[in-house]
Amino acid sequence: MRKLLPIALLAMIVACKKNEDTRTSISYTGKWFISQTVSLQYYINTDGDTVYFRNDTRNYADSTAYLDIKLTGYTTGKAALYLDGYLDSLSYEYMTKEYFKLDSTLCVVQEASDSVFRFNTLVYNGELVPGRVVVTQDYFVADRR
Repeated sequence: MRKLLPIALLAMIVACKKNEDTRTSISYTGKWFISQTVSLQYYINTDGDTVYFRNDTRNYADSTAYLDIKLTGYTTGKAALYLDGYLDSLSYEYMTKEYFKLDSTLCVVQEASDSVFRFNTLVYNGELVPGRVVVTQDYFVADRR
């Protein structure tokens, strides 16, 4: 009996250990209705100033724009993005709690809760302005309805 007690306690501790793998609790899967997008395209000038090519804000009426993320694997899946009357099918890949990919585009999670999902894309392009790295960012504000 004395030999079984430590083994039983060890088994209970291992069985009750908290799962700290955040991939199993990705909180932003499902359908999100996009209410606003902000599109920025810019580079940093030699004197340190930010030079904008594009700075556009768009607001969307109820249910006219959405992002629907569905897992097909442990950390991968498919996403449907409907914006401006166009439906785009994208691959989804979970990277960390703060980062994921839609196709090959890096996305940064700003806020993810049961009701709000805010994220932005981040793309670097060195071809538009010679000698400068142009940054393109699209910010998305979405909620569940």
